[in-house]
Order: sequence, then C-alpha cells, then structure tokens
Amino acid sequence: TITISYDIIIDAGEHMEWVLSSDTGEEVVLEGTGEFTVPSAERFILNRKPVIPISFFLYQNFPNPFNPITTLRYDLPEQAFVTLTVFDMLGREITQLINTTQLPGFKLVQWDATDSMGRPVSAGVYLYQIQAGEFVQTRKMVLLK
Repeated sequence: TITISYDIIIDAGEHMEWVLSSDTGEEVVLEGTGEFTVPSAERFILNRKPVIPISFFLYQNFPNPFNPITTLRYDLPEQAFVTLTVFDMLGREITQLINTTQLPGFKLVQWDATDSMGRPVSAGVYLYQIQAGEFVQTRKMVLLK
C-alpha cells in the first residue's frame, strides 16, 4: 500500500481544485490537509481543474452605489449564449455588455457607466439583466455622481 499526504492551499476566489487521478480512472479531489491510502502502486496524475458552478446566478453588482465603475458577476453551470444588458428604469436599453456564447464558469464584467456609444450616462437607478439559455435574472444598481 501507499499513503499519500497532502496540504492544499487555494487562494480565495480562484475557482480551481486539485484532482489526483489514477490510471484506473478513479479521481480524488484534494482539499485542505489530509492523507489517504491506496492498495497498490498505481500511476497517478495531479491536475488543476476549474470548479464549475452548480446553477445559473446573477450577483448584486459591487460596489453599489457606484461611481463610475462597477463589477457584475454571474455563474454559468454550462455553455450558453449569454447576453448581459443594462437598461434604464423605463426599460430602454443603455448598453449590452455581453453578447456571445460562453463556456461554464464564474464570470465577471465591469461597466463604466457609459451607453453603447461610449457616452457617460446620468446618475440614477439602472437595471442589468442576464439571459443565458432559458435562464433570465434582473437586478438593480445605483449610479451616483
């Protein structure tokens, strides 16, 4: 038998995990500190793999209120065509930040409080909406000047 000891430190927000794979196809996710024993001298490969979100989600922008830049974060559990659009409170489109197919993962984009022509928008409340496949979610944000 072989005993394998490990001490894994992953930076906060990294969204990666260490996976030890054997030549028989077994995988062990290594987290924190620990050890495990395997019955025979198998071959192993240690890989860093991205952690995939379990569900779609649109987070509250940060900072909020903001001036003039804010960050919008969202989770994609699967590949999807994504649009992320900013609207005014009357429902008029201000700008489209994302309009493309994206791979799964933890995503973020910044908005600099400009419209689709690059002109600064006025202070006020804005909506931002994500559409990814069948998933749709909308949130509010406040621009202060």
